[in-house]
Amino acid sequence: MSTLEVLTALQNSPLGYAIGKTDHLVGAAAQVFHVLGFVFLLASVILINLRLSGFALTGLSIPQVAKEPTRLIWAGLAFAVISGILMFLSAPLLYYTNPAFVAKIWLLAAAVLLQVTLYRRVTTRENPNPVLAKASVVLSILLWFGVGVTGRAIGFI
Repeated sequence: MSTLEVLTALQNSPLGYAIGKTDHLVGAAAQVFHVLGFVFLLASVILINLRLSGFALTGLSIPQVAKEPTRLIWAGLAFAVISGILMFLSAPLLYYTNPAFVAKIWLLAAAVLLQVTLYRRVTTRENPNPVLAKASVVLSILLWFGVGVTGRAIGFI
C-alpha cells in the first residue's frame, strides 16, 4: 500500500469521515485543546529554562524546579498530540503535502528526542554541566517554539 493509499484510507475511515464532516465547533474544540496543551508544555519548558539559565528560582535546586513542570510538559504534549491526531485525521491528504506540517512533525520529533535525552539528563542533576545546561536551554527553546511557529504556518501555506 502506498502512502497516498494509506492517507486516503485514513481520510475515508469512519473516524476520519466523522471528524471531517462534523460541526465546525468540534474542529474548533480540537484546536483549543491543541493550543492549550502546547501552552502547558511551553510554559513549563520556559520555567525550567529560566532556572537552568540562572535567571529565576535560583534558591531552589534544578531537580526541585523541574519536577512538577516536567509532568505538565508531558501532559501538555499528550493533549497536543491527541488533538493533533484528530485534526490530522480530518484531512490527512491536505496535511501530508503541506511543507509547514512536515517541518512541524520533524521539529516535534527532534524536540521530544531532546526532551528524553539531554534535557532529562540536565534537569535531574543538582549541578549539571553548564555547557550542557545552556545547550539544552537554547535547543529546547528553538525546537519547541519552532514547533509552534510551523504549526501556526500550516493554515497559511
